[in-house]
Amino acid sequence: MGGRSAKSGITPAMQATATVQAAPQSAPAQVQPPQMPQQQQPQPIQPSSNLQAPLQASATLAQIAAMTDDQLAQAVIDSRNVDMPNFLNDRPDATQKFVYQVGLNGAPTVMDQASFNQFMKQNNIPQSQVMSRSVDDNGPYKAPHIANIFRYSELNYIGGKFGGKASGAGTYFDMNGGGRTGYGTGATLTSVLNPATARVIDYGALKRKIPSFARSHPKAARAIGSVSNENLSLYALAMGYNVISGGPVSSSYRNVIDRAAVVVLDH
Repeated sequence: MGGRSAKSGITPAMQATATVQAAPQSAPAQVQPPQMPQQQQPQPIQPSSNLQAPLQASATLAQIAAMTDDQLAQAVIDSRNVDMPNFLNDRPDATQKFVYQVGLNGAPTVMDQASFNQFMKQNNIPQSQVMSRSVDDNGPYKAPHIANIFRYSELNYIGGKFGGKASGAGTYFDMNGGGRTGYGTGATLTSVLNPATARVIDYGALKRKIPSFARSHPKAARAIGSVSNENLSLYALAMGYNVISGGPVSSSYRNVIDRAAVVVLDH
């Protein structure tokens, strides 16, 4: 199943070379100065070209929430057997399969430090609401590469597959003011929720809303299944939410299911 892992878009710098030219025997050989390597900007990380494409390359949260009960149920059922690229399929996960099936692949807004600071100022976001996610190397992927998958990948990798999914599957950030978290030391993603795109629901409120959703969408609820950590994020997406706040582990956690919900620093 699946294709090959995503390729890194970061190209190593070219090695400088020196050219030695011959000179008359009466004079020493002249050595040309080495050519300086050109600086190359990181390119977005793309999956291999032979991978199966998402069914909808630009599905939005609003489109998912607007699905009828029949449409949503069928999408969940179809997602169970979807063939995903290997880097998405590192561990079986219902939310990852659904996100890939419907094509919820919106990217985060990536900014440099000056623009990030200006965005916070314009949107009255205090420093206390800056979120961090620290990662380490994982198998063939180095920590900076993992961070760039979140920033630039063409496909939405659902994190939270390892460690219990306490607040559902997703990419967990800690709203700690921007400091490195204790869960990794290799690279840290720094972000804030984007007021224009983040649809946040508290963990407890989400669980309280699910019975009402199940009454209005009985087929979809049966397809998703009884509420558990495994499918909580599926319920959130179906109800129009892309971030789950808090949960049983920490009130400062923000489970980002859809990367379009955040603005992230470029380093």
